[in-house]
Amino acid sequence: MQTIENLRSEPAYDPGAVDVATAAPPDVEGHPLDSLENRRLHAKVLDYWYTALDAFYDNRIEQMLDYDFYDHIQWSEEDRAVLAARHQAPLTYNKIKMAIDWVIGTERRTRIDGVVHPRAEDDVDIAAVKSELMKYLSDTNRVPWARSQAFKDAAIAGCGWTEESIRTDRAEEPVMIGHIPWRQMRRDPVSRALDLSDCRFLLREKFADLDYAEAMFPDRVELVNRAAQDHYDGDNGAFDEELDLPQVFRRYDSRGHTVTGRRISGRASLDSRCRLRVRLIECWFKRPVAHRRLWGGEYRGDRFDPSNVQHQQALAAMKSQASPVYSLSDAVVEEMWCAIFTEGGLLQLKRSPFRHGRFPYTPYWCYRRNRDGMEYGLVRGVRDSQEDLNKRMSKLLWALSTNQLFYEDGAIDEDRIEEVKREIAKPNGVIALSTGGLNKIKVERNLDVAEAQIKLLELDAAHIHDGTGVNRELLGRETNAASGRAILAKQQEGAVSTAELFDNYRLGIQLSGEKQLSLTEQFMTEERQFRIVGERKGLDWRVINQLRLDTLNNVWVVDNDISRNQADFIVDQQDFRESMRQAFAEQFFDMLGKLPPDMSVQLLDLAFDMIDMPGKDEVVQRIRKITGQSDNDQDVDSPEAQARQQQEAQERDVALRERMAKVGLDEAKREEVMAKAKALQIKTKGDALNVAELIEILLPLAPAADRLLSTQQTPEEPAHAAA
Repeated sequence: MQTIENLRSEPAYDPGAVDVATAAPPDVEGHPLDSLENRRLHAKVLDYWYTALDAFYDNRIEQMLDYDFYDHIQWSEEDRAVLAARHQAPLTYNKIKMAIDWVIGTERRTRIDGVVHPRAEDDVDIAAVKSELMKYLSDTNRVPWARSQAFKDAAIAGCGWTEESIRTDRAEEPVMIGHIPWRQMRRDPVSRALDLSDCRFLLREKFADLDYAEAMFPDRVELVNRAAQDHYDGDNGAFDEELDLPQVFRRYDSRGHTVTGRRISGRASLDSRCRLRVRLIECWFKRPVAHRRLWGGEYRGDRFDPSNVQHQQALAAMKSQASPVYSLSDAVVEEMWCAIFTEGGLLQLKRSPFRHGRFPYTPYWCYRRNRDGMEYGLVRGVRDSQEDLNKRMSKLLWALSTNQLFYEDGAIDEDRIEEVKREIAKPNGVIALSTGGLNKIKVERNLDVAEAQIKLLELDAAHIHDGTGVNRELLGRETNAASGRAILAKQQEGAVSTAELFDNYRLGIQLSGEKQLSLTEQFMTEERQFRIVGERKGLDWRVINQLRLDTLNNVWVVDNDISRNQADFIVDQQDFRESMRQAFAEQFFDMLGKLPPDMSVQLLDLAFDMIDMPGKDEVVQRIRKITGQSDNDQDVDSPEAQARQQQEAQERDVALRERMAKVGLDEAKREEVMAKAKALQIKTKGDALNVAELIEILLPLAPAADRLLSTQQTPEEPAHAAA
């Protein structure tokens, strides 16, 4: 009798059929995770997982299809077989990838980060240190690349994920930020909020090798072994179980259906249990609990922890009535828990160690369906056009490569028809016809069909560009927009079409930065030194949580205490529309060239602030130093601003003194001129008086002078008369 080997049979899932009493027996006698309460909890989180499996099954197949279209897998096996029967080539002209790559490249060329802002005036310096520390953690964790990968998942599949958690290895930095593949994540299907504030649970699935799983949970070895399975087994259950399987071992068509198992070589057997793996399911879920909350000072409803020294001090101050600032209140709040389990039982159950009380995973959305909240990316709306374009290109090539032959009986010998068909297909074919056969045959080249296909191809290509928001103007290609303003309008149209994706990405960075800052304030409590790298200068160093003795008060104090006070993370405001920003900068520079020189100099710093170039901040700062302009975004209480204000005050004082000195000099010159004029007037009057006095003295001598003059002139008169 023949038996069927490697056959697995599983009953259909029934949520109401979960029986705690018949669950798997405990691994260790009296293990806490096998208590009745925890077995009920396991049934609950298992039901969460089954619910997510059922709710997202169809959409995840669509997401995989979206990624297949991006990865040039755009033909199903059925369509390939049909084309092969027609002797057509399954051509792939992947315009979707070009459009998506433009969106992905735009994000990577315009990466943004955030800064830390203080909550109190006394925390300005420590907030600056926290900003530098987060930049250092961003470098060590390669955060920009992790976020870019999450953005790529969002643009294609509809949602990307990053993890903000901590490491247990003390040799490395405690705060960890990394990318999580979208296939590993499942969420509450009822949730609609983009920040997951209304999400009840969040699941992550990951396959681990059996020996690793045994090392992770040494007290649950038997349970781990029962959950182990041959991961390369083609009959190992549902379709979603294969999401972590490398594609080299599995083969799907573009519809998501399994075709056959694939082997690396002819010697490998997919049935051999060469590598056992365990699917570990990590569930973060919320529980409603009642606890006490601390208010006042730097506390904003924090959960009261009796073991916290600062909380004890606040409670003592409140009881002694020495400080009316602090108060306690009872409240029912959501508490975050984490359970790691298999289908057989719990492996770990702990309350979340994170003070922020949120999920340690951050989503980056593209679009979400209004009907059921399912996510989808840019590919979903243009997939049909891409598929139609491929089919029409294949049909166009086939139509141009084939001919239709019409002939009458007797025009061609029947035994030479195949030869004639081959010769017609050749550009230099030679065909011998019977006498009079030239008028009895007709060859159709299908040019009309080809022209019609080309027109439809252009419509498909245009829809792919318009549907993704990446039009030809954004790609820098030839367009029907003649003027610069028309091109700018087209670019703005494309930027607006993708605005939601980039805005959701900015929200994801904001949420991720808030969690990263909270983890930094909570877990980086030891003294450490880290580097900071400036844009134009070399390495600099900062020391945090440095313990020193205050000799003045004889007490120990901590400099740059990261965990003392909380701060806020704010994402930088940066425009992703790089081409538009560049166009605006060019227009602004053109306008400056038409203004008077004195006016254009005063606006030069604003023009340089619009462009992207290395060392832009230094250039703008020097221009403002030369022109005397101020930075409106700079803190007025910063040392640089105060020094600049003091210098400006000194310059104003010097200028005032110069103006006063010039006015005094002008007054002195005027008085000197007036004095000289007055002296000249007095001298003129004196001379006039002297002349008058002389005339008065000489006036009695006038008759004698007249007589003397007449005596001298008398002899000459007859001579004049005779003449």
